[in-house]
Amino acid sequence: MLAGKGRHVIYLLIAAAMLVYAAPRLALGAPWDWTSAFGIVWVLFALVVIAAHANALLMSDEKRKELARIKRARAQLLQRKLERKAPARRARG
Repeated sequence: MLAGKGRHVIYLLIAAAMLVYAAPRLALGAPWDWTSAFGIVWVLFALVVIAAHANALLMSDEKRKELARIKRARAQLLQRKLERKAPARRARG
């Protein structure tokens, strides 16, 4: 498996290549119908993927550590909520 920033570079290049390959084939200039709507949504999704990987490449290590800390805190909070909501299990017998 790819690790670190190399993974983001590869995925960014793949998404950009898909966009370059598909853009001329999509009916973006056609009258408004399902085909043009699909093309616009597909291009927007590809741009979101490209932006996400570019952001991951440009993100500083400090920001990455801060986001990991926030993610851990949210997971712990969710775990506590689930533990409070779970009813006590009674032994049958």
